[in-house]
Amino acid sequence: MASTEKRWLTAPNSRLSKSDLCTILRKEAAWETLPLETRQRIYALLPASSDNITTHDANLHPLKTTYKRFIEVALRKWQDDLVNGRQSKKWREEAMQASQDHADGKWNDLSSVQRQQYWADGSKVPSVIGVDNPAETPDDKNFRQQDTIMDDDHTAIEARE
Repeated sequence: MASTEKRWLTAPNSRLSKSDLCTILRKEAAWETLPLETRQRIYALLPASSDNITTHDANLHPLKTTYKRFIEVALRKWQDDLVNGRQSKKWREEAMQASQDHADGKWNDLSSVQRQQYWADGSKVPSVIGVDNPAETPDDKNFRQQDTIMDDDHTAIEARE
C-alpha cells in the first residue's frame, strides 16, 4: 500500500475523516468501478440472507439492499474510529497489548480494588438498580439512598418527609 493511501486510512485528519462516506459510496459508480472479484469479496463479508438460499448478486450495489442500514452503521463507526485515532498503528498495538494484559490477569487486582472502593462507600450504592433516573448518578449532591423506596409494582417513589 502506498504511503498516501495508508495515511488516508489511518490519519485522524485525512480526507476520509472529513467526507461523508455513506453519501460517496451510495453512488452507483462507486460500486461499478470495483472489479468483480472485489465486489464478490465484499459480499462474502456480509452475512447470509435470511432464506439461506439466495446468493448475493455482485452486480447489485449492497447499499441498495436490506444490508444498507448495517453497512452505513459500520461505515460511520469506522469513520468515528478514524477521527478518534483508533486506526493508527500505535493505537492498535496498545489495544492489542491491553487486551493481552487483561487476558493474563494483570488488571485483576486493580479491578478488585475499584469494586471494593465503589461498593464499600454507602453514598455510592445505587438506591434502585435499573429503576433510577439514568441522568441521576450516585455521586449527585442530592442523592440519598433513604429517599427512594419501592412501590408495590416495583417502581421507585420518593419518600415523603
